[in-house]
Amino acid sequence: MALALVIALMIGIAGQADTLGEGASLADVYERVSGSVVQVRGMVETWSRENGASIEVNAYGSGVYIEEGCVVTCCDVVTGADYVEVETLDGQIVRAQNISNDDSVDLSVLQLEAPLEGVATVSLGDSSAVRPGDTAVVVGTLVLADDFIYPSTLAVGYVSGVNRPSDGLGSFSRAVPLIQLDVALNEGMGGAGLFNTRGELIGIAALRGGIIDDMLYESMGFAIPSATIERVAGDLIAHGAVRRPRMGIMVSDLDGPEEPIRTYPPCGLLVSEVEEGGPAEQAGMMMYDIITEFEGVRVHNFNELSTLLDACEAGDTVHVKAYRCLDEEGYMIEDAEFVEFDIVLGILD
Repeated sequence: MALALVIALMIGIAGQADTLGEGASLADVYERVSGSVVQVRGMVETWSRENGASIEVNAYGSGVYIEEGCVVTCCDVVTGADYVEVETLDGQIVRAQNISNDDSVDLSVLQLEAPLEGVATVSLGDSSAVRPGDTAVVVGTLVLADDFIYPSTLAVGYVSGVNRPSDGLGSFSRAVPLIQLDVALNEGMGGAGLFNTRGELIGIAALRGGIIDDMLYESMGFAIPSATIERVAGDLIAHGAVRRPRMGIMVSDLDGPEEPIRTYPPCGLLVSEVEEGGPAEQAGMMMYDIITEFEGVRVHNFNELSTLLDACEAGDTVHVKAYRCLDEEGYMIEDAEFVEFDIVLGILD
Protein backbone atom coordinates (compact mmCIF):
# COMPACT_ATOMS: atom_id res chain seq x y z
CA MET A 1 0.00 0.00 0.00
CA ALA A 2 2.83 2.39 0.83
CA LEU A 3 4.36 1.87 -2.62
CA ALA A 4 1.02 2.64 -4.29
CA LEU A 5 0.69 5.83 -2.30
CA VAL A 6 4.16 6.98 -3.25
CA ILE A 7 3.48 6.21 -6.92
CA ALA A 8 0.24 8.18 -6.69
CA LEU A 9 2.11 11.14 -5.24
CA MET A 10 4.69 10.96 -8.00
CA ILE A 11 2.34 10.90 -10.96
CA GLY A 12 -0.78 12.63 -9.62
CA ILE A 13 -4.09 10.79 -9.27
CA ALA A 14 -7.54 10.96 -10.78
CA GLY A 15 -8.81 14.50 -11.26
CA GLN A 16 -5.47 16.05 -12.22
CA ALA A 17 -4.97 16.80 -15.90
CA ASP A 18 -1.60 16.79 -17.62
CA THR A 19 0.78 19.52 -16.56
CA LEU A 20 1.07 22.74 -18.52
CA GLY A 21 3.44 22.97 -21.45
CA GLU A 22 6.11 25.49 -22.32
CA GLY A 23 4.90 29.05 -22.77
CA ALA A 24 2.06 28.83 -20.26
CA SER A 25 1.29 32.17 -18.63
CA LEU A 26 1.23 32.77 -14.89
CA ALA A 27 -2.53 33.12 -15.23
CA ASP A 28 -2.63 29.61 -16.71
CA VAL A 29 -0.58 28.26 -13.82
CA TYR A 30 -2.79 29.99 -11.26
CA GLU A 31 -5.94 28.70 -12.93
CA ARG A 32 -4.55 25.18 -12.86
CA VAL A 33 -3.43 25.05 -9.20
CA SER A 34 -5.39 27.63 -7.20
CA GLY A 35 -8.30 25.30 -6.46
CA SER A 36 -5.90 22.69 -5.07
CA VAL A 37 -4.53 25.10 -2.45
CA VAL A 38 -6.67 25.31 0.69
CA GLN A 39 -6.87 27.49 3.75
CA VAL A 40 -5.92 25.62 6.94
CA ARG A 41 -7.22 26.72 10.33
CA GLY A 42 -6.08 25.39 13.67
CA MET A 43 -9.06 25.81 16.02
CA VAL A 44 -9.09 26.00 19.81
CA GLU A 45 -12.01 25.74 22.21
CA THR A 46 -11.98 28.39 24.94
CA TRP A 47 -14.17 29.43 27.86
CA SER A 48 -14.50 32.62 29.86
CA ARG A 49 -16.91 33.73 32.58
CA GLU A 50 -18.05 36.62 30.41
CA ASN A 51 -18.59 34.80 27.11
CA GLY A 52 -18.89 31.16 28.06
CA ALA A 53 -17.64 28.52 25.62
CA SER A 54 -16.37 29.66 22.24
CA ILE A 55 -14.22 28.50 19.36
CA GLU A 56 -11.36 30.62 18.08
CA VAL A 57 -8.75 30.36 15.36
CA ASN A 58 -5.39 29.53 16.89
CA ALA A 59 -3.42 29.71 13.64
CA TYR A 60 -4.06 30.36 9.97
CA GLY A 61 -2.09 28.71 7.24
CA SER A 62 -2.21 27.11 3.82
CA GLY A 63 -2.19 23.56 2.54
CA VAL A 64 -2.01 21.63 -0.71
CA TYR A 65 -4.30 18.80 -1.80
CA ILE A 66 -1.76 16.11 -2.65
CA GLU A 67 -3.95 13.02 -2.67
CA GLU A 68 -7.68 12.37 -2.46
CA GLY A 69 -8.66 13.19 1.10
CA CYS A 70 -5.17 14.36 2.11
CA VAL A 71 -3.67 17.83 2.54
CA VAL A 72 -0.03 18.61 3.31
CA THR A 73 0.85 21.67 5.38
CA CYS A 74 3.41 22.86 7.96
CA CYS A 75 3.43 21.64 11.55
CA ASP A 76 3.25 25.08 13.15
CA VAL A 77 -0.18 25.65 11.58
CA VAL A 78 -1.73 22.69 13.41
CA THR A 79 0.34 22.59 16.62
CA GLY A 80 -1.74 23.31 19.72
CA ALA A 81 -5.09 23.05 17.93
CA ASP A 82 -8.07 21.17 19.36
CA TYR A 83 -9.11 20.40 15.83
CA VAL A 84 -8.13 21.47 12.33
CA GLU A 85 -10.31 22.36 9.36
CA VAL A 86 -9.61 23.24 5.76
CA GLU A 87 -11.58 25.50 3.46
CA THR A 88 -11.40 25.37 -0.30
CA LEU A 89 -11.52 28.25 -2.73
CA ASP A 90 -15.16 27.42 -3.51
CA GLY A 91 -16.14 27.44 0.18
CA GLN A 92 -16.14 23.78 1.21
CA ILE A 93 -15.16 23.34 4.88
CA VAL A 94 -13.96 19.89 5.98
CA ARG A 95 -12.34 18.82 9.24
CA ALA A 96 -9.21 16.71 9.53
CA GLN A 97 -10.03 13.38 11.17
CA ASN A 98 -6.37 12.43 11.53
CA ILE A 99 -3.20 14.53 11.69
CA SER A 100 0.23 12.99 11.20
CA ASN A 101 3.28 15.14 11.92
CA ASP A 102 6.96 15.01 11.22
CA ASP A 103 8.06 18.08 13.13
CA SER A 104 11.72 17.33 12.44
CA VAL A 105 11.12 18.62 8.89
CA ASP A 106 8.04 20.79 9.67
CA LEU A 107 5.54 18.78 7.62
CA SER A 108 2.05 17.59 8.54
CA VAL A 109 -0.48 15.52 6.60
CA LEU A 110 -4.17 16.10 7.27
CA GLN A 111 -6.39 13.14 6.44
CA LEU A 112 -9.82 14.68 5.97
CA GLU A 113 -13.20 13.38 7.12
CA ALA A 114 -14.29 13.37 3.48
CA PRO A 115 -12.62 14.01 0.11
CA LEU A 116 -12.91 17.50 -1.32
CA GLU A 117 -15.58 17.58 -4.00
CA GLY A 118 -14.50 18.77 -7.43
CA VAL A 119 -10.97 19.61 -6.24
CA ALA A 120 -8.07 18.24 -8.27
CA THR A 121 -4.94 16.92 -6.62
CA VAL A 122 -1.61 18.42 -7.62
CA SER A 123 1.16 16.76 -9.58
CA LEU A 124 4.59 16.61 -7.98
CA GLY A 125 7.48 18.13 -9.90
CA ASP A 126 11.15 17.27 -9.71
CA SER A 127 12.71 19.56 -7.11
CA SER A 128 16.19 18.32 -8.03
CA ALA A 129 15.77 20.07 -11.39
CA VAL A 130 15.05 23.47 -9.81
CA ARG A 131 17.71 26.11 -10.56
CA PRO A 132 18.40 29.61 -9.26
CA GLY A 133 16.66 32.00 -11.63
CA ASP A 134 13.65 29.74 -12.23
CA THR A 135 10.27 31.41 -11.80
CA ALA A 136 8.79 30.68 -8.38
CA VAL A 137 4.99 30.63 -8.26
CA VAL A 138 3.54 30.54 -4.74
CA VAL A 139 -0.18 30.18 -4.02
CA GLY A 140 -1.46 30.37 -0.46
CA THR A 141 -3.65 32.16 2.04
CA LEU A 142 -2.96 35.82 2.83
CA VAL A 143 -4.08 36.85 6.32
CA LEU A 144 -4.27 40.51 7.32
CA ALA A 145 -6.66 40.00 10.24
CA ASP A 146 -9.55 37.71 11.15
CA ASP A 147 -11.86 39.71 8.92
CA PHE A 148 -9.41 40.03 6.03
CA ILE A 149 -8.59 36.58 4.68
CA TYR A 150 -7.59 36.28 1.03
CA PRO A 151 -7.49 32.61 -0.04
CA SER A 152 -5.40 31.34 -2.96
CA THR A 153 -3.32 34.49 -3.21
CA LEU A 154 -0.68 34.50 -5.93
CA ALA A 155 2.91 35.58 -5.14
CA VAL A 156 5.57 35.41 -7.82
CA GLY A 157 9.35 35.77 -7.74
CA TYR A 158 12.42 33.71 -8.45
CA VAL A 159 14.33 30.83 -6.99
CA SER A 160 17.29 32.47 -5.24
CA GLY A 161 19.16 29.34 -4.28
CA VAL A 162 18.88 25.58 -3.84
CA ASN A 163 20.17 23.08 -1.30
CA ARG A 164 20.27 25.72 1.41
CA PRO A 165 21.01 24.08 4.79
CA SER A 166 18.15 24.00 7.29
CA ASP A 167 20.53 24.04 10.26
CA GLY A 168 19.64 27.02 12.45
CA LEU A 169 16.48 27.87 10.50
CA GLY A 170 13.01 27.47 11.96
CA SER A 171 12.32 24.33 13.96
CA PHE A 172 14.07 21.82 11.70
CA SER A 173 15.95 19.15 13.63
CA ARG A 174 16.92 17.11 10.57
CA ALA A 175 18.83 18.21 7.51
CA VAL A 176 16.57 19.41 4.68
CA PRO A 177 17.99 20.91 1.45
CA LEU A 178 15.73 23.98 1.34
CA ILE A 179 14.81 26.03 -1.72
CA GLN A 180 15.48 29.75 -1.15
CA LEU A 181 12.93 32.11 -2.69
CA ASP A 182 12.82 35.77 -3.64
CA VAL A 183 9.07 35.90 -2.97
CA ALA A 184 6.95 37.92 -0.55
CA LEU A 185 5.63 35.24 1.82
CA ASN A 186 3.25 36.99 4.19
CA GLU A 187 1.19 35.86 7.18
CA GLY A 188 -0.82 32.74 6.37
CA MET A 189 1.56 31.50 3.69
CA GLY A 190 3.01 28.74 5.87
CA GLY A 191 2.13 25.55 3.97
CA ALA A 192 1.53 27.37 0.67
CA GLY A 193 2.35 25.57 -2.54
CA LEU A 194 5.47 26.41 -4.53
CA PHE A 195 4.88 25.62 -8.21
CA ASN A 196 6.94 25.71 -11.37
CA THR A 197 5.63 27.15 -14.63
CA ARG A 198 4.27 23.72 -15.60
CA GLY A 199 1.90 23.84 -12.64
CA GLU A 200 3.79 21.12 -10.77
CA LEU A 201 4.32 21.28 -7.00
CA ILE A 202 8.03 21.63 -6.32
CA GLY A 203 7.87 22.70 -2.67
CA ILE A 204 5.92 23.80 0.40
CA ALA A 205 6.61 27.28 1.77
CA ALA A 206 7.86 26.89 5.33
CA LEU A 207 9.86 29.98 6.34
CA ARG A 208 9.45 33.64 5.46
CA GLY A 209 11.59 36.71 5.87
CA GLY A 210 11.38 39.01 8.83
CA ILE A 211 13.55 40.36 11.58
CA ILE A 212 16.42 37.99 12.30
CA ASP A 213 19.14 39.07 14.74
CA ASP A 214 17.83 42.68 14.56
CA MET A 215 18.17 42.73 10.76
CA LEU A 216 15.18 43.01 8.41
CA TYR A 217 15.00 40.56 5.51
CA GLU A 218 12.31 41.28 2.93
CA SER A 219 11.01 39.07 0.11
CA MET A 220 13.01 36.12 1.37
CA GLY A 221 11.60 32.72 2.10
CA PHE A 222 12.39 29.03 2.10
CA ALA A 223 10.47 26.01 0.85
CA ILE A 224 10.67 22.31 1.61
CA PRO A 225 11.42 20.53 -1.70
CA SER A 226 9.00 18.10 -3.31
CA ALA A 227 11.52 15.25 -2.96
CA THR A 228 11.22 15.57 0.83
CA ILE A 229 7.44 15.97 0.63
CA GLU A 230 7.10 12.81 -1.48
CA ARG A 231 9.06 10.68 0.97
CA VAL A 232 7.66 12.13 4.20
CA ALA A 233 4.02 12.46 3.12
CA GLY A 234 4.03 8.95 1.65
CA ASP A 235 5.10 7.48 4.99
CA LEU A 236 2.76 9.69 7.04
CA ILE A 237 -0.23 8.63 4.94
CA ALA A 238 0.68 4.95 4.92
CA HIS A 239 2.04 4.51 8.44
CA GLY A 240 1.25 7.66 10.44
CA ALA A 241 4.98 8.21 10.94
CA VAL A 242 8.11 8.44 8.82
CA ARG A 243 9.89 5.10 8.75
CA ARG A 244 13.48 6.26 8.85
CA PRO A 245 16.43 3.92 9.34
CA ARG A 246 18.00 4.06 12.79
CA MET A 247 21.12 2.96 14.62
CA GLY A 248 19.57 2.93 18.09
CA ILE A 249 21.66 5.70 19.65
CA MET A 250 21.30 9.22 20.98
CA VAL A 251 24.03 11.64 19.92
CA SER A 252 25.06 15.27 20.37
CA ASP A 253 27.44 17.45 18.40
CA LEU A 254 30.96 17.64 19.82
CA ASP A 255 33.30 20.46 18.84
CA GLY A 256 36.98 19.74 18.53
CA PRO A 257 39.90 19.48 16.14
CA GLU A 258 39.61 17.64 12.82
CA GLU A 259 42.00 14.97 14.10
CA PRO A 260 42.42 13.95 17.75
CA ILE A 261 45.18 15.47 19.82
CA ARG A 262 46.58 14.24 23.11
CA THR A 263 44.35 16.45 25.24
CA TYR A 264 41.20 16.59 23.15
CA PRO A 265 39.13 14.23 20.96
CA PRO A 266 38.12 15.07 17.37
CA CYS A 267 34.88 16.78 16.49
CA GLY A 268 32.04 14.43 15.67
CA LEU A 269 28.93 12.92 17.23
CA LEU A 270 29.21 12.02 20.91
CA VAL A 271 27.11 8.95 21.72
CA SER A 272 25.18 9.78 24.88
CA GLU A 273 22.91 6.74 24.93
CA VAL A 274 22.96 3.29 23.35
CA GLU A 275 19.68 1.41 23.10
CA GLU A 276 19.88 -1.97 24.80
CA GLY A 277 19.68 -4.66 22.15
CA GLY A 278 19.58 -2.05 19.39
CA PRO A 279 21.53 -2.13 16.12
CA ALA A 280 24.50 -0.12 17.40
CA GLU A 281 24.88 -2.10 20.63
CA GLN A 282 24.74 -5.36 18.71
CA ALA A 283 27.62 -4.09 16.58
CA GLY A 284 29.68 -3.18 19.67
CA MET A 285 29.20 0.59 19.94
CA MET A 286 29.42 2.04 23.45
CA MET A 287 28.32 5.19 25.21
CA TYR A 288 30.87 8.04 24.83
CA ASP A 289 32.14 6.74 21.50
CA ILE A 290 32.60 9.68 19.12
CA ILE A 291 31.35 8.98 15.59
CA THR A 292 33.65 10.50 12.99
CA GLU A 293 32.78 8.65 9.77
CA PHE A 294 29.66 7.14 8.23
CA GLU A 295 30.11 4.97 5.13
CA GLY A 296 33.56 6.48 4.60
CA VAL A 297 32.35 10.09 4.81
CA ARG A 298 33.71 12.37 7.53
CA VAL A 299 30.85 13.66 9.71
CA HIS A 300 31.08 16.63 12.05
CA ASN A 301 27.49 17.18 13.27
CA PHE A 302 24.02 15.69 13.41
CA ASN A 303 22.84 17.36 10.20
CA GLU A 304 25.62 15.69 8.23
CA LEU A 305 24.99 12.32 9.87
CA SER A 306 21.19 12.46 9.45
CA THR A 307 21.54 13.39 5.76
CA LEU A 308 23.64 10.28 5.12
CA LEU A 309 21.47 8.07 7.35
CA ASP A 310 18.21 9.19 5.68
CA ALA A 311 19.62 8.11 2.30
CA CYS A 312 19.79 4.51 3.61
CA GLU A 313 17.08 1.90 4.05
CA ALA A 314 16.20 -0.18 7.07
CA GLY A 315 18.10 -3.45 6.77
CA ASP A 316 21.14 -1.85 5.13
CA THR A 317 24.53 -2.59 6.67
CA VAL A 318 26.53 0.60 7.18
CA HIS A 319 30.16 1.05 8.16
CA VAL A 320 30.72 3.50 11.02
CA LYS A 321 34.02 4.72 12.44
CA ALA A 322 34.31 6.18 15.94
CA TYR A 323 36.98 7.43 18.31
CA ARG A 324 36.98 5.70 21.69
CA CYS A 325 38.79 7.87 24.20
CA LEU A 326 36.48 8.35 27.19
CA ASP A 327 35.80 6.12 30.16
CA GLU A 328 32.39 5.44 31.73
CA GLU A 329 32.54 8.78 33.57
CA GLY A 330 33.50 10.77 30.48
CA TYR A 331 37.21 11.25 31.26
CA MET A 332 40.02 10.87 28.72
CA ILE A 333 41.82 7.54 28.75
CA GLU A 334 45.44 6.90 27.77
CA ASP A 335 44.90 4.14 25.23
CA ALA A 336 42.47 6.00 22.96
CA GLU A 337 41.82 4.37 19.57
CA PHE A 338 39.62 4.42 16.50
CA VAL A 339 37.07 1.59 16.37
CA GLU A 340 34.90 0.50 13.45
CA PHE A 341 31.49 -1.12 13.30
CA ASP A 342 29.21 -2.72 10.72
CA ILE A 343 25.69 -1.81 11.82
CA VAL A 344 22.49 -3.34 10.39
CA LEU A 345 20.00 -0.47 10.43
CA GLY A 346 16.58 -0.86 12.03
CA ILE A 347 13.41 1.24 11.57
CA LEU A 348 12.84 4.44 13.52
CA ASP A 349 9.34 4.06 15.03
